[in-house]
Amino acid sequence: MTVVDFLKHGRENAICADVLAAAMGTTPRGLRRLIMQARECGEVVLYQPGGRGVYFLPSNDPEAAQREMQAFYHVQAARCKHGLAALAPVARKLGVPLGQLELDAKEVP
Repeated sequence: MTVVDFLKHGRENAICADVLAAAMGTTPRGLRRLIMQARECGEVVLYQPGGRGVYFLPSNDPEAAQREMQAFYHVQAARCKHGLAALAPVARKLGVPLGQLELDAKEVP
């Protein structure tokens, strides 16, 4: 079974990360890895932060699904923007050109 088999459609059916990890017999870190693998395979797994973040699949209602996906997109885009801003001063100190940050790099020059 994959993480998608444990999730339901719509924010109202979301499952807490801790509960989902326990149901899948993994750790929270393992759960995040499984979710990333599902996303890399093209699955749309949504997350809503707050207190205890929750995971879910987009609603079966097209309008609700659009709102849910937009909310997820905006949260993730903001996280990425702030993460890159945090890397910028370090990149400058290391001499890494800011336009050429390699997020998959195993080693830093």
